[in-house]
Amino acid sequence: MWEKGISAYVGMGNSLETIYRYLEIARTYGYTRLFTSLHIPEANAAVLVNEFHQFVDHAVKLGYSITADISPRACAMLGAKLSDFSALKKLGLSAIRLDDGFSPEQIAGLSVTSGVDIEINASTITSITLQQIYAAQADSTRIRACHNYYPRPETGLSFSLFAERCQLLRDYKIPVLAFIPSRSCPRGPIFAGLPTLEKHRLFSPQLAAKELLASQLVDGVLFGDPLVSEEELASVARLDPACIELQVMVESDVSAAEREILFAAAHTNRTDPGEWVIRSQEARGLCQTVIPVRSSMLRPPGAVTIDNQDYLRYMGEMQVVRGVLPADSRVNVAAHVIPEELFLLDYISPGGTFRLKEFIAHES
Repeated sequence: MWEKGISAYVGMGNSLETIYRYLEIARTYGYTRLFTSLHIPEANAAVLVNEFHQFVDHAVKLGYSITADISPRACAMLGAKLSDFSALKKLGLSAIRLDDGFSPEQIAGLSVTSGVDIEINASTITSITLQQIYAAQADSTRIRACHNYYPRPETGLSFSLFAERCQLLRDYKIPVLAFIPSRSCPRGPIFAGLPTLEKHRLFSPQLAAKELLASQLVDGVLFGDPLVSEEELASVARLDPACIELQVMVESDVSAAEREILFAAAHTNRTDPGEWVIRSQEARGLCQTVIPVRSSMLRPPGAVTIDNQDYLRYMGEMQVVRGVLPADSRVNVAAHVIPEELFLLDYISPGGTFRLKEFIAHES
């Protein structure tokens, strides 16, 4: 089961009532993790200290597991000692994300004494630092990891570095979370989204989440931006990490029999797929009537095809094309994966599960 999370910040100009309402809406969509920060430079420190306790108390009552990004200066503001986080635990925080200013030895010590989970910075972690943390007798059951988000355009992680850091943490069996941006409500003062990966900055949050889940490198996804729209919350919440969803544009003359095959509950890529195609192992069994011949056409990457009656016993075979294949009168092109999601085809491995969803413009 993957963790669905949101972020909210006090001291950034939003009233507590507005934040509370947002927390309540997100809970109705199954969001259970809440990220907040105690050291945003633009935050009003006086308001933050005054409202933080109320904010956390309300979130705890709603059932959130709360992680606070913290620094030594933020600890001092809240009256907590670096050697003793009991004051933060009493607030109701379930995890502390340690940013700059904490040594491997301090991290290990806090994992044993703090009574809360300790989240390390997944974006900057190295194998040497991890070795030092565990050499200092850290409580491995209390160690988690969360990536950074990057407000400034062009500063987010590359996918290759992200994958490298995630795999390192995976090797230690440390749970990893990462951030996706909002297009509806990006946080100031830059207002350019708060993604972990730079490539996701202009993605819809659903598409960013799809890639993170398809990569199988993370255990959960967090909206970095606060107060995101209900539509965005819903679009991400309904994703299934075990099944890659592809949005497709359907050809206008597709038959009812073809639609039934296209939009089956799920398809499984055969364990021996072809070199240039993803093959549904269920599709031919779903074919309950004749698939008529339609006009043949070139099959570009992302074309979803269904073999017609002229392909004899292959009638009903559904494929998603990875390369460019020529037109074939025995093969109907039934739909096309939307261009923005073509890269997701690379994540459908032999034996992998996927489903098709008809593209509706306002959902993207």
